[in-house]
Amino acid sequence: MKKKTSQLSAVVLIIFTFVMFAFTTESVKENEKITELESIVIPDDVMAVIDNKCYGCHNNESKSTKSKGKLNFDKFKDDGYSKSKTISKLGKIAKDLHKNEMPPEKFLAKYPDKTLTADESKLLIDWAEGERKTLSGE
Repeated sequence: MKKKTSQLSAVVLIIFTFVMFAFTTESVKENEKITELESIVIPDDVMAVIDNKCYGCHNNESKSTKSKGKLNFDKFKDDGYSKSKTISKLGKIAKDLHKNEMPPEKFLAKYPDKTLTADESKLLIDWAEGERKTLSGE
């Protein structure tokens, strides 16, 4: 009886150790991800442009699933993008702005006040490219 109890205790201890290791490893991964993305800096002037011209379509609460699917600024804050995805999204922001693809013409026809000035566009491009390079280690 003692032998069975000690074997059962050993099995329970092994299972408990395995479960604790699994949770600890996952927790470390989450903390690493948070640490990686804490380095994203959105200065106040950039945030003002994002708030006024971009955030309405690119956030968690947006009615446009297409817009928030392509870019969701809330995911920069709430750790929803991995480091590589964040780098990719920042590159896409700069690329789309260089091509004058954002905001889209169809949207601007309805909301002309959301048109980016040349200075606002340059500010966002410089920010996105700078953050992308920082995260990439360039």
